[in-house]
Amino acid sequence: MKHHAAFGLSMEDVDAVVVEDSKPMQTILRSILLSFKVARVRVFDSADDALEASLAEPPNVILTDWRMEPTSGYQFLRLVRHRHMEPLCYVPILFITAHGTRPLVDKALRAGAHHVLVKPVSPSTLYKRLTWVLNDDRPMTLEHSGFYNIYGIQKTLDAQAEKMQTLAGARLHHQMATQKRAEVEGAVEAAFAQNTGRGPVFAGEKKKEPIQHSAAAKHIRNAGFAAVKGAKSH
Repeated sequence: MKHHAAFGLSMEDVDAVVVEDSKPMQTILRSILLSFKVARVRVFDSADDALEASLAEPPNVILTDWRMEPTSGYQFLRLVRHRHMEPLCYVPILFITAHGTRPLVDKALRAGAHHVLVKPVSPSTLYKRLTWVLNDDRPMTLEHSGFYNIYGIQKTLDAQAEKMQTLAGARLHHQMATQKRAEVEGAVEAAFAQNTGRGPVFAGEKKKEPIQHSAAAKHIRNAGFAAVKGAKSH
């Protein structure tokens, strides 16, 4: 195992390669990198041109887009990381993409990328990430597949994925418990309303007050009950 090609370098010693099929983005990234006082910046329109030039003169760091034709950023990464590409296989690669979804980031890091940044990237953010890479002491290790990767990255990503799954499960359990509690409270309210002689009171509905009968109405009702009872006795 050995460190990547930029480990321990100062920013002024960095030889950077930019792979980007957008001319405006090429200009932006070149200007940002030169403002960092890096030693050299080479810009290429395609992964194929960048690979050919980088094999002849390996850079210290590569910044590349993800979606490119005919060779994508992911394909470029896998080509660089193959053991037959030594010493290019040790060069750290940072993706700068407008499509920084979680699956993309996971795929890129598992394939050997050192970082993924989302467009538009600010100079301060890029400077921090490059500084982090220059001080990243994780060694590169050859996997059984024949590709180099960052030591321990698979276990780290698996642990993160398990943590996210645990959090998602806890969130779902909380939602189900909250729903169950609401259902129980509703059932208790309905039962209480039935036992007290009134129906359940819904939101916005006024409670029904017991009907008050006058003395005359009570007398007529009692006389009617007496007549019915007397008829039954005959």
